[in-house]
Amino acid sequence: MNSYLVIIDDGFTFKATKVDATGKSAAVVVASEVEFAAALKEFKASFKGVRDVVVVTREAVAGSVEFPPGAADNLGFDERNQLVQFELMSKMPQNDTMIGEVLVGRSLITHAQLKQLLAEQRESRKDRSAGNYQHLGALAVSKGFTTQEEVDKSIDVQRRINQPPLSSSPLAGIGPELKANYGMPAGTEVGFMYQEVRDRWLAALKQVGFRLTAIVPFAGTARHYFGKQFTNGNLVEIYDHGINIVALDGSGSVESIPFGGKPMEVEQLSNLLSRVGSSQKHIWATTDELRDLVLATGEHTNKDSQLLDDPNEVGQILGISTVNAINSMRHVVFPLKNPPKPLRDQPFMPWVYAALLAAGVVFWAENHIRREIQPLMDDLETKRLEHIEWEDRWSEASEFLGRVGMLEDGIKANQELIANADEGINLIDNLKNRSGFQIKLIETLMESISEGVVIDSLKSTSGDAFAVALWSITPQQGSAFVEVLSEKLSAMNLTVEVLSTRSGQGDVGVDGTEILVSINPQIEDLPENLEELEDAE
Repeated sequence: MNSYLVIIDDGFTFKATKVDATGKSAAVVVASEVEFAAALKEFKASFKGVRDVVVVTREAVAGSVEFPPGAADNLGFDERNQLVQFELMSKMPQNDTMIGEVLVGRSLITHAQLKQLLAEQRESRKDRSAGNYQHLGALAVSKGFTTQEEVDKSIDVQRRINQPPLSSSPLAGIGPELKANYGMPAGTEVGFMYQEVRDRWLAALKQVGFRLTAIVPFAGTARHYFGKQFTNGNLVEIYDHGINIVALDGSGSVESIPFGGKPMEVEQLSNLLSRVGSSQKHIWATTDELRDLVLATGEHTNKDSQLLDDPNEVGQILGISTVNAINSMRHVVFPLKNPPKPLRDQPFMPWVYAALLAAGVVFWAENHIRREIQPLMDDLETKRLEHIEWEDRWSEASEFLGRVGMLEDGIKANQELIANADEGINLIDNLKNRSGFQIKLIETLMESISEGVVIDSLKSTSGDAFAVALWSITPQQGSAFVEVLSEKLSAMNLTVEVLSTRSGQGDVGVDGTEILVSINPQIEDLPENLEELEDAE
């Protein structure tokens, strides 16, 4: 077994203890700094030679979910995260922590002192015009309970706790299968936290030279320590911030009841303990003040209740309990990195499809030009060379032949050749214009393509008429494409007509809508009689 550095984040302070291979815990170090990175640097200086870190945090919660057989392993990453988030979201800490709760949680003041401060603050609030009202932190400093420096740090902690996250991506952890309890079917232990919290721990620990091994929910962790002594009943964990009621019968039930910034009193604690429905109550008070409050309730005198005494500190117990859970594989396992997304879900795939489509269109256009235009250009070049040859021959004949008749015949033949060449040049110009028109048509089609539309084919039916086969995800996207294409082609004196619409997969192989569109030149109204035709000419 390895040695682990267990870092405990109860929301108010950072504590750390080293648990060696024998399961013994070293002295607990409480970070004096409240900033995340600074606290980790303190632990790095205090625990040299330890690299593997286990984080116990209140930003992760535990519970149970009844999965169908095999579903826990077969569910997709996102589906499992959303399912567990739905089940455990209500257990997450709320962003409404009061400054008094922070001061007590950081052990700067006691519950009794908080009660006194709240009473004096309420009294000063009755007449604010007298200028006697003070904030709770300033009031604690004036009473000598703490220092202004610690109050400022507590305000930073409160701001960090209550600040809502900029983004929150759910992350589920899967634990062992649990035992059935009270007639309920056996479920699977699960955990819930946010991916941003995990990524923050990973980056910060790596920066100071640590390696994150696991993240464990804070509530219920101590059952892996006291569960070796007791196998039935409920473990009642009493912290300064609230109570955790943890089942020790293997059902994995965990219930957390926060104090909500109110000072704990004997009557309130007695009511909370009486709500624990169990034949056995194992009460673990984490501070001397809370222990005295439990004694004042008299709950320990009940035969079914037991107030636990342990020589180890709270941090040591949590550290040992965490390592016990990891070594026995009885903890919730959060993935430390997300699985890779399928290729079809990658953000660059639409651009790949668009690039392939554009390359296909360009290849088709170049092939069309090479097949249709190049032979005409070659023929024109042959005629041009023949024309030059005939001109050379005519020059030689005109030099050696002095007869006017032969000269006139040569001129007439030359004029005929020039006329033929002009016709060929006109033909090439017409073909160039036709090629320019087709390229313009292709460019217009590409400009009209919108999201969810793919052009499967473009072919010429006759003359200036074309047929376009396209595919769209929805009929509305296909109709929008046809409307945009009609507007653009109207400027080229072309009309667009939808020949057919049906459901199909197109060339992309995905269910959608296949649409066949006809593109034709506009035909102007003809004159009704011969006279109007002559006038028009």
